[in-house]
Amino acid sequence: MQAILSFLLVCATLLFASLPAASQSPPVMEVDPAYSSPDIAPAMRFARDVGQPIADIVTAYMDGALSGDFDAVIAPATPYQPIWALTELLNVAPDEGRPPDAWILASDTHGLVALDVFLVRDGGLTEQLLAHDIREPFDPADFSATRLSSAPVELTAGERALLMVRMTYGATDLVDLSLETPADHQARTFTDGLTLAGFYAFLGSCILFFAVFSATMRSDVGGAYAGLLALGLLFIAYIDILLFRFLYPAHPTWHLPVGLSLLYALCAAGFATAALSLTRFARKPKLKQAMRGLAVVSIIGIALVFVLPPEIMAPASYILLVLMLGSHLLAGFQWDMVSGARRPVFRIVVLVAFVGLGLLILLALARLGSVEIPMNWAIKAIYAIIAFGTMSGLSVGLIDMRREHAAALEREMVALQKEAETTRELLEAERNYTRARDLADRRRQQLATMSHDIRQPLASLRMTMETMTRDQSPEIRERLSEAFDYMQDLALGHLEDTRPEEDLPGDPAPSEPEDTPEPYALSLILNTVAQMFREEAVSKGLRLRIVPSSLTTTVPPLILMRIVSNLVSNAVKYTTEGTVLAGVRRRPNGAIIEILDTGVGMTAEELESFQQAWSSGKDSSGHGLGLSICHELAAQHGLTLAVTSTPGRGTVFSLRIPADRVVKGAS
Repeated sequence: MQAILSFLLVCATLLFASLPAASQSPPVMEVDPAYSSPDIAPAMRFARDVGQPIADIVTAYMDGALSGDFDAVIAPATPYQPIWALTELLNVAPDEGRPPDAWILASDTHGLVALDVFLVRDGGLTEQLLAHDIREPFDPADFSATRLSSAPVELTAGERALLMVRMTYGATDLVDLSLETPADHQARTFTDGLTLAGFYAFLGSCILFFAVFSATMRSDVGGAYAGLLALGLLFIAYIDILLFRFLYPAHPTWHLPVGLSLLYALCAAGFATAALSLTRFARKPKLKQAMRGLAVVSIIGIALVFVLPPEIMAPASYILLVLMLGSHLLAGFQWDMVSGARRPVFRIVVLVAFVGLGLLILLALARLGSVEIPMNWAIKAIYAIIAFGTMSGLSVGLIDMRREHAAALEREMVALQKEAETTRELLEAERNYTRARDLADRRRQQLATMSHDIRQPLASLRMTMETMTRDQSPEIRERLSEAFDYMQDLALGHLEDTRPEEDLPGDPAPSEPEDTPEPYALSLILNTVAQMFREEAVSKGLRLRIVPSSLTTTVPPLILMRIVSNLVSNAVKYTTEGTVLAGVRRRPNGAIIEILDTGVGMTAEELESFQQAWSSGKDSSGHGLGLSICHELAAQHGLTLAVTSTPGRGTVFSLRIPADRVVKGAS
């Protein structure tokens, strides 16, 4: 192909040398060796390569028949169709016997598939200054940093030459050609190389720091975003031809599939990250499933890259990229509703994503006008904005969430301290009661012993006094008899009062009679307990749900309150995520109050152990009294407390109230 093109150019140069100056020929571009020409596109004339002889293109150029409107020429072009750009150069330097002056043709055009540069001198001499084709093995001589650069364009003072550039476009169709003096070109190359190295070093360090920070904060969402940003930085490196240069320079056929595969992988990772963020920060199952589905579609696209032509896969990847950015916008709005709390910091991520998407759209439309910033650097700037906005927004959000978590832990510690203090006071009261009861039992036994022992002395004394008072008057003997009768009745009464009642075999120990309270609604107990523990449940991210009931009962309310509050307190304490549910079930033989949780659960051995006082789990910060108190109170008042639990799935406590203590009603 190069040989044919060179032959045609020789023919064209002969024609160019033989043509007289035409009255409508295009203006000559004057170049000065002291200055660079940053944009030579306005002085160029354009034509599509439709297979016509190059001599015809040169003739049309000299006749002024070529168009100076690049957009009008490129609009009807088919994909990968070459475009010719021609301009006549004139070195305006004074002829002082100086050596030829030199300029370097450089291009910042992003996405060029091929770029061929020719210089045709008067007399037919043709020089090929650049022969770049992305479909050929990588040639470092074609590049200065990431810019395409030709061999020097050398012109003597007053010399004229025709500059012919043949461009084959891929992703974009812009003209960004400049003629630079060697000094300016070297300075620009140095600046671009230094800036490029700083860009990748700085962004890579920031992403690494963010990944370590997310790991320290134990945030899988932050880690996923760090991986997504790293994948985006890798795609930027692909755009800068760095992957082609360092990874597969001898395999140009890999370049396009690698780029499309990276783009689809970036979309898949983006959708998966958005779905993960919804899992952690919101409850939108349908939206989460949709994003996971798009992630699967993107993964399938990676396989199709090697099957379907790029004309199909490239537009599809752009659509997925826009949808991926939109998914993060949507997810960001859902994060803002976490647990009903407004989190303005997450709006930073949403705003940055909007800005990035808007810049991408503006960049796509910039081809309609002039763009001073090279597209590859514009893409880097957009990526940097999105990266810094995402990392800063998520970092501040994670710190804010950690502070809230620490505050919730502090509130829980305060609640645990209050509970421990209450338990200590209750234990001390029970100990005082036990000591008083034991003392009363001892005093009662002592009184019974004294009453029994004094009966015989009183009887003997009475007989003696009756003998001694036989000669006394009847009134005196009657008064003494009444006194002895009183003392004997008093001793016998104390003895009868201290006699223990006979218990039937298997009967529980007698308890003090209790007054039967007026019937009251069970919902009163459940609602009171819900008010006590709702704030603690919300601070842990739990849902405390109370099912209303119209049943009433005559169980002492204080007893029922102690049992239910202990069970709900344990359920909230040992549940890390999910729901704690409390409600009443009506049964033919009474009613059942059930407390269900989605906590860690207990094994059969743990259930048996925790029913004993002072027995608690190794991870528990309590005193091991709650369940034992509940079982004891239930047994003392004719109630039945049962429990079923599955490790890792939760626990169900069932407090059965007998039918004679439940007032009929609809639950």
